[in-house]
Formats: sequence, structure tokens, C-alpha cells
Amino acid sequence: MSRYAVPAGRIVKGFSVRLAPSAEQSARFRRDDGARRFACNWAVGEIRQAFCRGRETGQHDSAVWSYYELRKRWNRTKAEVAPWWTEYSKEAFSNGIADAVAALRNWHASQTGKRQGPRMGFPQFRKKGKDPVRCTYTTGALRVEDSRHVVLPRVGRVETAENIRAIYRHIRRGTGRLMSATVREKNGWWTVSLRLEISAPWQPETRADAVGVDVGIGKDLLIVMRPDGSVVRKVANPRALRASFADLRRASKALSRKTEGSRRWHQAKRRLGRVHAHAAAIRSDALHKATTDLAKTHGRIVIEDLTPGSHMRGVRARRKSWTDAAAGEFRRQLTYKCEWYGSELWLADRWYPSSKTCSACGHANSSMTLADRTWTCPVCNTQHDRDENAGTNLARLPASQAEAQSDSKTALVRRAAMKRVNHPGTVAA
Repeated sequence: MSRYAVPAGRIVKGFSVRLAPSAEQSARFRRDDGARRFACNWAVGEIRQAFCRGRETGQHDSAVWSYYELRKRWNRTKAEVAPWWTEYSKEAFSNGIADAVAALRNWHASQTGKRQGPRMGFPQFRKKGKDPVRCTYTTGALRVEDSRHVVLPRVGRVETAENIRAIYRHIRRGTGRLMSATVREKNGWWTVSLRLEISAPWQPETRADAVGVDVGIGKDLLIVMRPDGSVVRKVANPRALRASFADLRRASKALSRKTEGSRRWHQAKRRLGRVHAHAAAIRSDALHKATTDLAKTHGRIVIEDLTPGSHMRGVRARRKSWTDAAAGEFRRQLTYKCEWYGSELWLADRWYPSSKTCSACGHANSSMTLADRTWTCPVCNTQHDRDENAGTNLARLPASQAEAQSDSKTALVRRAAMKRVNHPGTVAA
């Protein structure tokens, strides 16, 4: 697919909107998804045949690594392999081929060590019912009609279940350009993800204040502290997962009583998915509000470079609490929002003892455990709240790092996101 360079002073934002399609439109979405899956399986078949011929002859077909080459091959053979192709959106076939090429490259990057995380397998054929229902539209009749309707290729005017006035205003004023729309179905709900290239958000005047943010798993989700030890704010932990335990237990039991694959089994599975979606929406709402406020109101933000996966080991209650806090999502959102609003994001080394170090005298209390929420410094007898003490130490780190030599190998802080919104970027068009 072609690459599009985002002009300076503009950024790309995504908006996920619930749809209220008619039965005919829902059927159309599913048909386009079927065409996408067919094209993906065709491309996977071409890739597998090329690899088999390469083992036998020693000459590998490099065309299967290129989306453009596979797309040309598809255009030459689509009349034979899919004589019904004119009934579907061409975007569906493009999506399928792009998915197959991306799976091949992810597998190769995983094999060569260039991709972190779990090992990726060789591209597999997609199966109906297991492959997520989705399709992305980038060309054709694609626009935001008004504050309640979007127009999609081959589908027409689709009503939205929520007001999209903010998106429509960007389009109407000319400060936004619709780049793509991805339609998805999950748990019986249809959503569309609209990607807009819009003018960069307004940046406040330069702010020199520094704050430290500690992620908590108790009653407070985030504790924001200043270097002088004063509390800026505390964000309450919604504990969305914990609040949904009763509904999750009831929905899970109902699903276990149904025969797998039956009509009522699918209905029970949909109800269980909606409970999970509700909890995820509550958690996402709290994180988005907190990260936006931090990036807009503070010039320098210091957080810990935590590895949530390592905290998932241990007692069951602690694993659930870390899952509910979503510390990885907090860092991801804060990273790109600091670039949007001109703030600086600093990461403290994951081994820095922010909670164990006394913010008054600097003594490191090595005898502390995760169960200790408050402690007294054995040297200066200062009473500390664990989270507030950690936030204070984090807020002071940039000043201490500035005093250290820039080439020091023992520096406790590294700069993570100092770029402004006018940095060059590329997005798929």
C-alpha cells in the first residue's frame, strides 16, 4: 500500500464510533469481510507454493514478499479464481493481500530476532468464525455526511449510534481529512474506526514544571507528585475488572452450560464479550482522561519504565490488580499525547528504587516488601506513604540527571519522548 507523509503541523488521530446499520448493511459488511478473507487465503496459498518451489529448486520467488507484486498477480487471475469479484469492494481484496504479506514479514522478523515478544508462526489460512470480522476502506465514496451518518463504499449512508459532531466539524472547517474507515464487528456490535489527518492540537505555553507519576493498584490509579513532596492530584482507580466479577461469573456459567457451536452458545458468548467490553470501556475512559490532563498541564512528566509482565507473576490478587490497572496502556497513551501537546516524557530505569528510597534523606530501605503501603525511614524517622514517596522521587530525577554527566553509564534516567508534534511521520493511505 502507498505511504503518505504527514505534513508538518498535522497529526493523525483515530476515532472509534458505534454504528447502527440496517440488516442489509450488516450483510454487506459481512460479505466484504468474506471477500477479504478469500483474498488473504489466496495470497497465503501463493506464499506457501512459492516456498515449496524454493525448497525444491533453490530459487525463491521474491514477489510474494511484495504487496504490489501480489496485487498485480491477483488482478491477472481474479477473473478465474473469483469470477464474482465485481460484486464486492476492491478494498476488501486489498486488505486480504496486505494481511497475508504482513503475516509473512512478521514471521520473518520473529525468526531473525528483529521482532520482540512471542514467536510468530508461518502465515496460516483464515477460517470463518475465528478470524475477526473487519474491512478497511480508503478510497471511493468515503466521507462523513453529518453528525449522525457516514458514507462507505458500496454500502452507502450508514447511521451512527452516537453523535460524531466533533469529527464532522473538523471535516466541515477543513481542519481534518478523512483517510480511512475500518468497520469491525465484535460481540454483536458494529463499530467504525475513522482515521483523520487533522491540524495539530493547540499547545499551551512552555511549562517548566516537573511531576512524577506513580501507577498504583490500590484505591488510587495514579499519584501525581511535585519535587517538593506536595500532591498534585490522585486519580481514583475505577477497578473496572473487579467491579464486573459478579457479571463475569454469571455470564461464564451460562456459557459453560450451552452446547458449543449452538445458537444459544453464540448468544451466551456474545453476552460474556459485552461484559468484558464494558469493563474495558470504563478503564479506557479513565486512562484517556488522566493522560490527556497530564500532557496538557505539565511540561515534564516522569514515570517508571515498568514491565507489567513481570508483575503478573505472584499471588492471584496481585495479577488481577495489575491487569486492572493497565500500566502498559497508560504509558502508550502518555507517550503519544506528550508529543501532541508539547510535553516531555521521561522514563526512570526499571531498577530505580523509587518506593524504597526516602525522599527526605535518601536512605534506601531494602527491607520493604510489596505489602508495605506505609513505612518509616530508620535513619530520619520520616513517615512515608509508599506511592506518594515514589512519585516525589520520580519528580526529582530530571534535576539529578541534569547534574550527572551525559556519558555516565550509571545514569538512572533516559530520555524517552522529547519530540514535538511537527516531527516527520508516515501513515498508510
